[in-house]
Amino acid sequence: MSSKDQMLKLHLLEIEIAKEIKRICEKNNIKYFLTAGSVLGAVRHGGFIPWDDDMDIGMLRKDYERFLVACKTDLDDRFFLQTWDTDPEYPYSYAKLRLKGTRFVEKFTKNSGMHNGLFVDIFPYDNVPDSKILQKVQDLKYFMCKRILWIKKGIGMSMLQESKKQAFKYHLFLIFSKFFNYRRTKEYFRKVQTKYNNHVTQKIVTDGAYSYAKDSILSRWAEQLEPVKFETEEFLTYKDRIEYLTYLYGDYLKLPPVEERSGHLSVCIDFGPY
Repeated sequence: MSSKDQMLKLHLLEIEIAKEIKRICEKNNIKYFLTAGSVLGAVRHGGFIPWDDDMDIGMLRKDYERFLVACKTDLDDRFFLQTWDTDPEYPYSYAKLRLKGTRFVEKFTKNSGMHNGLFVDIFPYDNVPDSKILQKVQDLKYFMCKRILWIKKGIGMSMLQESKKQAFKYHLFLIFSKFFNYRRTKEYFRKVQTKYNNHVTQKIVTDGAYSYAKDSILSRWAEQLEPVKFETEEFLTYKDRIEYLTYLYGDYLKLPPVEERSGHLSVCIDFGPY
């Protein structure tokens, strides 16, 4: 199969996963929204960014928790909802909906034992304190907790082959992580994430692919949603998506250089029965 055909098939299957998320959300009156690169793809390309290999869906924490509960009874048997509670080897604080019988192994996570089917990311968004000082404190705690959890599950070992600097960072965190308990770190991270959810704040944040600062977005963006065309389907996203994209990417209509047009670094893709 050519790389172009492989990407097309990957996109088609990810749409099927996203449709299942949408179905459960609509059945249970749960708000969701396309976020990050999926918003950029919807606006600039009418769907996937051609070289991107994933979809990003966000939910406010209260909706995210309701979604996890709804999946216990409503999720189709073709799928597996992966969280750090349903998969002991999965160290991320957000969920992935995986397609059973498939494989998508990323270079960064290949040494972990977690379920690795094709997936769509589901990010919970939590309140950000308005104080700049408290934001810096929360940012540091996010950074430390994430990396401790990753290291303890073998994620990031590919850094050892990247450069001496990256290898040094990995070994440093490997030593540092030995002083922390995995379960208690998860519990502490959850408290850090949800600490300000009883406050009215200007921003929300998720444990996403960017930095804490870049992943911190205006709360009102996630409160005002509308459908947008994404390939052959429609999904909810920010009504003020142009403002969102300008904040996140600047000149979002400008294509990146050819050498920067890549998605996840995968080492194995297997479509199984599909």
